Amino acid sequence: MRKIALLAFATAALLFGCKKDDLSKSKDPQLIISSDAAQLSQRLQLASAGVIGMNTNIAGIQNTGTEGSQYLMELLGSVQAPVYGSRTLKATHVEIDGSYAYVSYNTEGETYLGGIDIFNIASVSNPQLVSSVIIPDTDINSLYFSDNRLYFAGATDIYKLAGITDPAMVGWIELSGGKPTGKTKYAYLPGQVTTGITVANNAVFATTGASGYFLSLDRDSLRQINSIASPDLRGVAAYNDRIAVLGGNSGIGIYNAANFSLNRTIALTADVPEAKRTIEFNKNFLLVAGGKEGILYFNSDNGAKAGEIKLPAPTAGVSADDVVTNAVSNNNGLFFAANGAAGTYVCKANADNTLQLLGSINLDGSANYVKSKDNYLFVASGKGGLQIVKFTPPTTNTACNGLPAYTGGSNLNVNSNENLRYSGSVALQNVNVNASLFFCGNMTVSDNLNINSNGKMEVRGTLAAGAAGRSLNINSNATLKIEGDLVVYGDLRLNSGATLEFTGTNSSVTVYGNVYIDRTNAIVKGSFTDVKNKFK
Repeated sequence: MRKIALLAFATAALLFGCKKDDLSKSKDPQLIISSDAAQLSQRLQLASAGVIGMNTNIAGIQNTGTEGSQYLMELLGSVQAPVYGSRTLKATHVEIDGSYAYVSYNTEGETYLGGIDIFNIASVSNPQLVSSVIIPDTDINSLYFSDNRLYFAGATDIYKLAGITDPAMVGWIELSGGKPTGKTKYAYLPGQVTTGITVANNAVFATTGASGYFLSLDRDSLRQINSIASPDLRGVAAYNDRIAVLGGNSGIGIYNAANFSLNRTIALTADVPEAKRTIEFNKNFLLVAGGKEGILYFNSDNGAKAGEIKLPAPTAGVSADDVVTNAVSNNNGLFFAANGAAGTYVCKANADNTLQLLGSINLDGSANYVKSKDNYLFVASGKGGLQIVKFTPPTTNTACNGLPAYTGGSNLNVNSNENLRYSGSVALQNVNVNASLFFCGNMTVSDNLNINSNGKMEVRGTLAAGAAGRSLNINSNATLKIEGDLVVYGDLRLNSGATLEFTGTNSSVTVYGNVYIDRTNAIVKGSFTDVKNKFK
């Protein structure tokens, strides 16, 4: 028996052939559920947390120059993949619904072994891993949440389950408050591996890979309703009455959800066999991970290509095979793409539906999978880890009316005797205040933020600064005044005569490092929420 399963979005194209041992059989996959908060919290790594930027100058690719710097990025931390026995799992998919995010895993190589992590993301700046499910003998490759059920797709070891002839499988887990209740349902499909799953029109739609099928299933019993044989299917997406199916050789098929009829096809360049790719709708347009073709954008009404973003040439020491678009994600018209060794791209559709590149997010490691919703971005890397990013798109605040937008460079210096006032959303590298700076809106500072002697900085909105090993310094007789939210990813230092003042009724401060306050005459005043209890 060969395992042809979708692994964790390898940077080029992953092939899935591995020998399995013939072992004892059971009825259905079993769930091993852990909700030990102390144990689960150890997998969240905060040492990497900090403000990150976007590279808006990508060689050989047209971008927008300064617009990308208005999208603010903060790395909240990374998540170590679950370990079961001696096996380390790899992230394959992320589903986000309301206050919870769900991450699926499988295992590279001969062993079928999967899992699902559940995160509480109600607090944007403080995600919590609340439950982890291990599923021995089963890989999990794709997820979809609907009506308190988490639907999943993958492949199972047929030698360990009675009466199963094909590895492809789907199932659902009932959830309550984001946690599994223990109620589950499984179904086994024709094909080597189930590559995609979605719920629409009161039915489940799934794709299976290799010599696979496109199927519709009853959403409760998972009984098969319709099926169409089609080899090497990669993923499925739904919008209203349309179901889009992505194939490695067959291109894109757009089906009617009600009667399963094929409306049209969109031809694509043949992809490497059995490599994982994703597809998503943006209303009636389709966003496609095109492998070596980059990011593709099609009008599903007529099949016409509306836009594309090509991949960059590989940098020195990077194989061209590692620069490939593995996955795409649509967050309310803002698009993200995992491009392997080329990193994570951010783009959007213009008024004429062409694609506009905004930049590349500065994250370590290759980008093998990406999912974004609301203010969250999840990126799976080639090493199996998962990075969680908070992002803030440009916003308009009526309280800032009348103030000019900041349009300067990445280093903001306020010289002696200057009184500067700005508004907007801005990602900066360094800020030095020697006189007076008032800012209304959202600001991030990735490297150094210093309010020097007798300087004053006032922020109405949000201010996030630094990373581990860096400090926000309020120096002698200087003042930082906040009406809103202050996040310090390194240390916060109040030197002699310094003042940190919070105004308004809903201000907060989150300090990841330590707080150092000169106890002789430094002052912290005002009403605020101390998120991490660092002011004691």
